[in-house]
Amino acid sequence: MRRLILAVISIFAMLLVPMAVASADTVTEHNVSETFHDVLPCVGDATITITYNEVEHFSIGADGSAHGTFTQTGTFVAVLDAGGTSTGRFTMCGGFSGIPGGANGTSTFTFSGTVKTGPGAGTKWNEVMHATAPLDEEGNPILGAAKVAFDNFRCH
Repeated sequence: MRRLILAVISIFAMLLVPMAVASADTVTEHNVSETFHDVLPCVGDATITITYNEVEHFSIGADGSAHGTFTQTGTFVAVLDAGGTSTGRFTMCGGFSGIPGGANGTSTFTFSGTVKTGPGAGTKWNEVMHATAPLDEEGNPILGAAKVAFDNFRCH
């Protein structure tokens, strides 16, 4: 999640860099592992290790407009603070588009997962977030001035 936020912020920041030509870049990663303390959705606080594959694509138009997408899918092992270990699968994907010069940026993010074993087994979650907002001078979205913004999260 922290990588996603940093990626989105850096992409919005790139909107401020004048570009004379179009460019594009694709990054593919396999079997990446990260460990962090966070909330296992719908279950509880945990130390979570994720292992995933990811594809990121970024492009900048000759007019300075930017577009990016990513998809990350993998497995998790969560050692719960309250005791027990849960395992499962997750998928995150997102995209954004923006226009330079403090114009609007649009971003969409989805996140879903399933707890397969351990505490919370059978629990599923999904989240969809979207924002269309003006950008500040550093290219970050100004969510307080968003034209459209929502974040829908559901455990089931």
